[in-house]
Amino acid sequence: MPNESPSSARTSNPSLTKGKYSVAHLPDAWYVACRSDDLADGPITRTIFDLPIALFRDASGEAAAVLDRCAHRNAPLSGGRVDESGHLACPYHGWRFDRSGACREVPGLIEDEAGENDGTGRAVPSFATLEQDDFVWVWARPDAEPEGLPLRIPCIDDDYLVVVREYDVECTLHAALENALDVPHTAFVHRGDFRGKGSRDIEAVRRRIPGGIEVEYLGEPPLSGEAVDEAGDPVVSEHWDRFFLPSVAQVEYRTPPDKHLMSTLPHTPVSDFRTRFWLVSCWKVPADKRDEMRPVIEKQLDTILGQDVEILRDQTRRIREMGGESFRSTALDLMGPEILRMLRQSERGLPADDANIDRRVRLRVF
Repeated sequence: MPNESPSSARTSNPSLTKGKYSVAHLPDAWYVACRSDDLADGPITRTIFDLPIALFRDASGEAAAVLDRCAHRNAPLSGGRVDESGHLACPYHGWRFDRSGACREVPGLIEDEAGENDGTGRAVPSFATLEQDDFVWVWARPDAEPEGLPLRIPCIDDDYLVVVREYDVECTLHAALENALDVPHTAFVHRGDFRGKGSRDIEAVRRRIPGGIEVEYLGEPPLSGEAVDEAGDPVVSEHWDRFFLPSVAQVEYRTPPDKHLMSTLPHTPVSDFRTRFWLVSCWKVPADKRDEMRPVIEKQLDTILGQDVEILRDQTRRIREMGGESFRSTALDLMGPEILRMLRQSERGLPADDANIDRRVRLRVF
């Protein structure tokens, strides 16, 4: 259960921890399984909520997903190949499965048993898939009809410089989402690379948006460039952080006269303490500057996200060593507690956006 400590976690002093973990399971939702290009060379395997999933392209070239376990002798189907009919052939005995998971052929079998000739009696569970914005999304509950569509990734098809990165992080889904949208940690984990170049008192306004939360930061200095203009007045960036159920973080900056950055981070829960996420960072850069700016931006993003991966790993290991979390939140923790509440509510089948979360907070950014 989500609130129970795993048997592997031990602590010699239970009074120092609550013995709980910020883990939630929401299988009735879309999650990114891979990038579209990842399916160019044959089947691959991905894991969502501890379920191994085999992904492949059928005869029409569409992405398909089935449980990565053959119904015959449990071999991983992702180790097989796609035949001329677009069926996924098991590497062990060659059983062939279509995108619905039905078994369409058992090589060597001449006389089929009664009731088995339609392939359903030997079927494997399948998962609904959708390709959108160069990603393959999977509905995480097998053999289920999906509801709605995944969130669109803005600016990816516009005239922007786009950088895409993938990370495998040792942490819960909640921890990864909170980190992506947490302002205070940036002056310490990313000092000198992101913020940490001065201080300014600003305001943060939290509000509800359809399917999620938004925090708008008012009066914030720009991430890069001069903090004051030629007249000596402060340069102010428009900054929004957003969370969309169940697992998408988004960060947007606009700085006059024409700077714009939109980063969208879809997260996928691999297991309770492992999360895979993708960074899709879209930068408004003049066309003649993109070749020059790309390596600079890529290096900065790799540095910053690498630092996040390290601190999240360290946080998770300490939590598990202590047998659970012991969090103390303040008014600065504008995203994390509400994200967890929404995940918990959704997990229970209850409305996740019914609470009034409007808040205005004064804070200092460094």
